[in-house]
Amino acid sequence: MKIGVAKRCTNTTLPVRLAGFGNPKRTFLGIHDDIWVRAMVIEQDGRRLAIVTGDALGFEHDRIASIAPVVYEKTGIPVGNILFNASHTHSAPQVQTTATPTIGAYLPEYADWWYEQVVQVIVEANDDLEEGTLSYGFTDCCGIGVNRRRMSKGYYEFAPYEEGLRNDETLIMKAECGGKLKAVVMKYSCHPTTVGTDYASGDYPGAARALVEARNPGTMAFFMQGCCGNIRVRTVKDNEFSGGDFTDVERFGTLLADAAAKVLAGPMTEVRGALSARKIYFELPIQPKKDKAFYEEGAASANALDAWIAKWYVDNYDTMPDTKPYSMQRLDIGDALSIIGMEGEVCVEYEYHMAKLFEGRKVVTTGYSNGNPGYICTAAMYPEGGYEPEGSCVCYYNREGFEPKNEELILAQAEKLR
Repeated sequence: MKIGVAKRCTNTTLPVRLAGFGNPKRTFLGIHDDIWVRAMVIEQDGRRLAIVTGDALGFEHDRIASIAPVVYEKTGIPVGNILFNASHTHSAPQVQTTATPTIGAYLPEYADWWYEQVVQVIVEANDDLEEGTLSYGFTDCCGIGVNRRRMSKGYYEFAPYEEGLRNDETLIMKAECGGKLKAVVMKYSCHPTTVGTDYASGDYPGAARALVEARNPGTMAFFMQGCCGNIRVRTVKDNEFSGGDFTDVERFGTLLADAAAKVLAGPMTEVRGALSARKIYFELPIQPKKDKAFYEEGAASANALDAWIAKWYVDNYDTMPDTKPYSMQRLDIGDALSIIGMEGEVCVEYEYHMAKLFEGRKVVTTGYSNGNPGYICTAAMYPEGGYEPEGSCVCYYNREGFEPKNEELILAQAEKLR
């Protein structure tokens, strides 16, 4: 096996807005800690796969399609063999036109440059290929994430729910070349929403990467985000969410880095067997639009965010799409491990769905992969209400949200990945 890695810093001095937290006026005063795009390319028997990670709310489906020919020309790697996974930090500039300005204004100058870095980092990782081994292991990393859908006061509120479903299982992969630790990959499932300052930050994923690299000089650390649509960082006071600070960022990052160290210190499973990839595309239906008068009434709302999106619906009423493009991807890392990439802010229940997909293989599922069209909820969440199926729609031009039947549709499409 051959393995190559590369990273590019995506700090900027441009007048960007940091994305996240429903604050379109959030400013940018500088860099607290560096933000990055990183790539790992692996090759076995002439077939290459790549994992690309970026500090952003999400990659954009159509933008990935647009850079695919350039990446293939420069590396020979087809886009279906590349997993693009965003950390979903809420402290980096917006690089999606598919997200509304309510969660971060889009600056084309920065986004264009950012995708140039994505292309170049793949090229550099491809040029860095050298003989080595890839191994993996698992551990539970507790204390970072908590379910954020709590039934209280007769409705589902955005609040910590300790009894709620989450997935603390953490994948750790290591690449060794020439007898040295070349790369460490950490996959975990939790929103990086610890801080909401006006300074760029990789949040706890960035802190975890930095600590792994400090403990292992010469090693490049990667973070892959899982399905954390309904999982938030555990900044809790009096059983309610409270704002965190950079001390919390370091605390959560240390928990994840310690989990990686635990796995790295023990026996790990070496990847053996073939590499393969498969990617499928389909459409996700959006719930039918209401009468135009409904949105016209909303455009007069005293709430600025509600008024803005309602006016957009009025102005674009006749051309609003009824579906959104969607993709799912399967990467087989040898004969026993598969990574499933799902677009969007996927709720954690899907990790448990996908874990049953392939008999005899360990399945790890990532959200925020290859695109971010909005929240991917379970059917049960729609009658329950709450932020994920309802409140988030303002962030992604999704009107009343996706159709509840999309859970069934996604699971049926997943069968094609077998």
